[in-house]
Amino acid sequence: MRIDMGEQLPTEAVSRHITNDTQFMFQFYKPCFQFYAPSPNIDTHMSPHRLQQSLIAALHSCPLLLGRFVVHTDHTVSHSYDPRHPNLPTLEFQSTELTFSELKSQAFAYSVCQRHNMDLDIPDGAIRGSNDEQPMLMVKVTYLRDGGAAVFAMTNHVAFDGNAMFSFLAYWAQCNAGHGVELPVDLQPVSNKILTDADQTSDTSTDTAQSPAEISVDATRSPAEIATTITRAVSRGTMVPCVYSISTQDLRKLKQRVEASGELQEGEWVSTNNVLTALVAQCVARANMRAHVYEHGPWTVFQALDMRKPLGLPLRGLGSPIILAECNASADHVLHPDRLPALARSVRMSVDTYTPEYLRNAMHWMHTTYAGLARNGVDEPWRHFWFSALNTNRRCVGVSCMNRIPIYDADFGAGRPVMARSFNPRPNYVIVFPGPPGETNAYDSLHLYVTLERSAMDALRADPEWSRVCTLVSEF
Repeated sequence: MRIDMGEQLPTEAVSRHITNDTQFMFQFYKPCFQFYAPSPNIDTHMSPHRLQQSLIAALHSCPLLLGRFVVHTDHTVSHSYDPRHPNLPTLEFQSTELTFSELKSQAFAYSVCQRHNMDLDIPDGAIRGSNDEQPMLMVKVTYLRDGGAAVFAMTNHVAFDGNAMFSFLAYWAQCNAGHGVELPVDLQPVSNKILTDADQTSDTSTDTAQSPAEISVDATRSPAEIATTITRAVSRGTMVPCVYSISTQDLRKLKQRVEASGELQEGEWVSTNNVLTALVAQCVARANMRAHVYEHGPWTVFQALDMRKPLGLPLRGLGSPIILAECNASADHVLHPDRLPALARSVRMSVDTYTPEYLRNAMHWMHTTYAGLARNGVDEPWRHFWFSALNTNRRCVGVSCMNRIPIYDADFGAGRPVMARSFNPRPNYVIVFPGPPGETNAYDSLHLYVTLERSAMDALRADPEWSRVCTLVSEF
């Protein structure tokens, strides 16, 4: 059963523009499963009728997320809300003979769910024009034979960053459980406008703004040609996506090792995320070189940086203007485990170089360059930008730490999900999610989504530094 929610939406809501941050560079759908253990409350609290009605309530409170992309005649793009637009949320239900116990025995592998038709086909996510009918939110609920349930949700990353997606699912769950709740701050329509009015009306040439090294643009080639150029050719079926777990206790020990190494100068510090980025960079780069996927040499290491903090913007709210904070690592820094403290320090120092002035300049450059492409008639100008570090022909490795997103907070009245599962198709770009809550409901582990060529994945598993702290949860 599929329900199109458009007729249930209010006639008016907030609209917001999306071209003033880097969010439009992430045009893909973010899928996720949340698994619920068998409970008699699933029949009552998670029935199709109740879930539909609570989703209506949630959408009425937060409809601005679920409008559509409007491509204007001047090639600018806005995220405009209208209940008649075809980018409307969908909700589907099904039952399966698969049991929760069987899923658990197979580590809740994403591929098992696919084989039982528990997911939905993933669109490419690209903004194309006024006739694009891809929903911004798609949900499919599967009832398992032994009384458990799985909720598959998928959102376009341009409309929802990871935090907003899971905050909305948790908010919907609260509405479903019958709690009188206000819209959480994570979903408030906070303005992410970075440019001043003077910037908006200034000449659209890029002479006044320097091109940031982290972002590339090319109007001479089509988006398909760009994608081919920045994607390393691999044989079909050779990419292996896996999920690994690292305990927060082991991560704290790694940080203490860095702090006790004598590498940090007086007044310097590193975050846990800096240390995790250094560990991942060392192990993944080593695996790639030992497997001869990439030649021996220096690497670019990056950590995804939310620009809101250095720019003084609210840390919560919609949108996620990010930049990939890069630093250079010699082959010595990635090949030798004892260089972990030095690499963690380099990551920290790199993050600290991204000053508000630099980020404002980067945003101004993006805005003026985008406007120039649009003015000169470039079709789909938003598809001509990309982060340079995501060019898989280069020796680049990095981490996006999303270890504070509320992925396990969606309690519809039958308990919190006991496991969540997504996948990450980007090689050498490791996504970090919280692991399942422990007995005290505290997160005591992180899940690392890693995708590598098979020979490199084998080398990663054989790396003693990796296997000492990281445990395989499941393959795709």
